[in-house]
Amino acid sequence: MTKGMKVCVIGAGMQGRVVARDLVNNGHKVTIIDNNITYLRQLKKNLKVDAKQFDVTYKIKFIKFIKNFDIVVGALPAALGYYTMDCAIRAGVDLVDMSFSIEDPILLDEKAKLEQIRIVPDAGFAPGLSNILIGETYKDFGGIESVKIRAGGIPQKPEPPFNYRLTWSHDDLIEEYTRPARIVRNYDVKTVEALSGVEKLTVPEVGRLECFYTDGLRTLLKTIREARTMEEKTIRYPGYAKIFKTIIDCGFLSNQSVSCGKRLIKIKDATTEFLRNVLSKGDERDVSILIIEIKKGSKKRRHVCIDYFDDKGGVTSMARMTAYTCSIITQCIKTYPHYGVIPPEYLGMDEELSHFIRGELERRSINIKSR
Repeated sequence: MTKGMKVCVIGAGMQGRVVARDLVNNGHKVTIIDNNITYLRQLKKNLKVDAKQFDVTYKIKFIKFIKNFDIVVGALPAALGYYTMDCAIRAGVDLVDMSFSIEDPILLDEKAKLEQIRIVPDAGFAPGLSNILIGETYKDFGGIESVKIRAGGIPQKPEPPFNYRLTWSHDDLIEEYTRPARIVRNYDVKTVEALSGVEKLTVPEVGRLECFYTDGLRTLLKTIREARTMEEKTIRYPGYAKIFKTIIDCGFLSNQSVSCGKRLIKIKDATTEFLRNVLSKGDERDVSILIIEIKKGSKKRRHVCIDYFDDKGGVTSMARMTAYTCSIITQCIKTYPHYGVIPPEYLGMDEELSHFIRGELERRSINIKSR
């Protein structure tokens, strides 16, 4: 682990503030920037960080600012993820990013190598921790034939009709349900509708659930090319996919505008704001579930992690799984021997880093059972 770094966390939202706290608790000097002054004021009351209001869309100013740090953490919405990666390379600073960007981060690989910069995309829960465990198994098995990922965060006390509460970026949640999902069938990448492929599952500690396709394979589509089948599905309570599919099919997330009094309002904007309010209500205590099944020939491995809201620290399980994974990667990535865009699964293939990440997660009471 690299000690005493100067770290810039970009974004003071649900995940960014938890990353900042974890880095401070582990002896790093943290500056956190955001355009939302309310977020920053709340942070400064509870955490010893340097909080600055900053608009990252001023590119030249942004690049100049982040040059002053040892490493940068990206905690912005997906729409700004690729932009942040490009800025980090131009600034000559390593970046660990959990934005789940729409664009393919691998496109920046040669540029990052040329500048001797490390960029870790999708450094969160799933993708992120899921990729690390897959990379670990890939090395142990000498390859992989099939991968099934089931992952999600849900409230411990669900409230109808959605039985869900927001624990991460609302805009990215909507993006996840409208972006086509990529899976692998018979070695070929196929595209299916998000929210499709609904199947039932039961997790003894939680109860009856459902899961459906979302576009979570990401870099695995390029790094695990010999796999015959791969898929990721998101876990929710039963009936959730049908509700959101109905909202989409009825056009409530379309870009069409309608007249409301003397104003034109985009239907998607009105629906998004409504959902933001509705999905922010209810008990915030959550549970996160990760189940990965991997096969190669007669070899099989199952990784399971079930994590709960931290009552003592007031941290959601989703933030624990996402932000802690990101923070741990940030603290060890400088020991990785190569430059470029580094998919999380590559960290799992590095025995020393994989061991370190698992150990640090356990130190934070996140326990992964692998058998």
